[in-house]
Amino acid sequence: MYTSDSAASASQIDLGFPLPPGHVPSNSTQTFASHPAQRSVYPSGGEGGRASTSTAASSHASTSTAQDRPRSVNGSQTHERDREDVEEEEARTPEKAPGGAVDKAVMASALVPAGAGVAAAALTQDRGGHGERGDGEMAEKLGIEDKHHFFAPQLKSQRRSVYKKIFFIFLGITLWLWACLSFFWGSTYKLTSGISNLNVRFVTFDTDSSALLNAPITQQANYLASLPSSVTHLGWEVRSASNYPNGLADVQREVLQQECWAFVVVNANATSAWRAAVRNGDGSYDPNGAIGIYYMGARFYQVQYLYTESLIKEELSNPLSTARAEALQAFNTYAANNAGAIAAAARSPQTLGVAFGYNIFDLRPIQDWAWAGAAPMEASLIYFVIFAFTVVFTGAQIRAKTGIEDRLTFRAKVTQRVCWPLFAFFWIALWQTLVVRAFQVPLTDYLGRAAFVTLWALNYVTIIAAGFALETMLCLVGIPFLPVFLILWIILNITSSFYPLEMLPPFYTWLRWTPFIHNVEAFKIIAYGTNRVSRLGYHFGILFALIGVEALTLPLAMVFERWSSDKSKRREVWDKREKKEGA
Repeated sequence: MYTSDSAASASQIDLGFPLPPGHVPSNSTQTFASHPAQRSVYPSGGEGGRASTSTAASSHASTSTAQDRPRSVNGSQTHERDREDVEEEEARTPEKAPGGAVDKAVMASALVPAGAGVAAAALTQDRGGHGERGDGEMAEKLGIEDKHHFFAPQLKSQRRSVYKKIFFIFLGITLWLWACLSFFWGSTYKLTSGISNLNVRFVTFDTDSSALLNAPITQQANYLASLPSSVTHLGWEVRSASNYPNGLADVQREVLQQECWAFVVVNANATSAWRAAVRNGDGSYDPNGAIGIYYMGARFYQVQYLYTESLIKEELSNPLSTARAEALQAFNTYAANNAGAIAAAARSPQTLGVAFGYNIFDLRPIQDWAWAGAAPMEASLIYFVIFAFTVVFTGAQIRAKTGIEDRLTFRAKVTQRVCWPLFAFFWIALWQTLVVRAFQVPLTDYLGRAAFVTLWALNYVTIIAAGFALETMLCLVGIPFLPVFLILWIILNITSSFYPLEMLPPFYTWLRWTPFIHNVEAFKIIAYGTNRVSRLGYHFGILFALIGVEALTLPLAMVFERWSSDKSKRREVWDKREKKEGA
């Protein structure tokens, strides 16, 4: 038999809101459907005043109320009020088919699963069947509000709040854009005024007492050195030949060690070689052998090819014209006293037509097939920061979603915040180095097989230096404002490495402590040999120093983060307490 206890248990299934007529909780549904013998209902004045199973299942609120009312000790009778409630419930019970069978509509509704399905069906029915509008009695209890179009009058206050937030967000983005982009463009706004900081040294090894090139070039170099920076010119320095006992070897050493951006040399016997060619009619004479220009294109190819080389040619044009005029005058004097001079000059016309020229020696060029190596010096460094940001951001999201952050000790937090980026950065640096090698960037010309491992280590410490800064700022500004700092961090690093710091205004000198510039300089040494190998230690040392500073500031930032979080939680608890007391 279907006892009062089973009816009570069925009636005690509470979904948190009243079920609509015709819906039966899961427990009573299974019993009702699987045991036909239990489908009969007690009469209104039956034993113990029990209600029928279908009544108990379809009217949760009335049945639970009847259960809560006091009963007799033996449970065989109910109060008169209970009897009246049962009769009212039976009056609302669906009609029964002959033989006590329950109506098919009731059976169908009894087979509807309980839980979320019942709640959704009931909510749809309560809202008029569309899920958008209706009486809203059940929706209000569930905290679900009616939906409206954006310009509905009911959303006036929310719409005003949206407009206000959008305005301030757009204003903040606008100000931040002007600040960051102005910082970058400010570095290139008067770029040509910084060209005078690119030092070009001049030395002559032509010891002829009547040398034709020494005086004009020396005079031009001294004149250019006296010009203000507002006039576009290179910074010329006149050096004594006594400082270079090994001749051209010492000159090339200074260029390779980046002591100067270029070197202009008047070669030994430049004037005497010209005179000999004029007298002997030497058709093999090469005027360009008089002067040599030395620089490294790979040091900063944007600067060397666009500015240094072109400006040297321009600034040598006047002294070369002067020297050629003096050479022609000297030939006329010689030809006046020598009848065969004209015939000899005819055999070597270049001695009079050009007289003196120059050869350009790029000591560390970027070969035509190796221009893929320019990418790691430019845009690829941005990817370092982007990947580092991804690692830091996803780590923060994982900690927030799993809730592990609040259950870790401070020491465990620091360990976790340090170890996860170190692990991820290790492999990201490897993949980036493999991409560089896959596109045949030359890595073995100067360091041999050690170049790949050295570049991997360089990329690793660079991304650590870039990533730990993001991790520290995450503690200070939080996830919402971390992308804002990302923009600034990219701008700072790109500005430091896009052009030489020597060309930038003095304000930008402090960018020497950003990671990108040292990665770029060290990469050039590894791939192109733009400096002595021992200089690698300097760049690695700066990167490790940056990491050390960040390793010290990260725990301090985490202390601030914990204090700020605790303060917010205390404020939230206090607000709830005040709201409760006010109610």
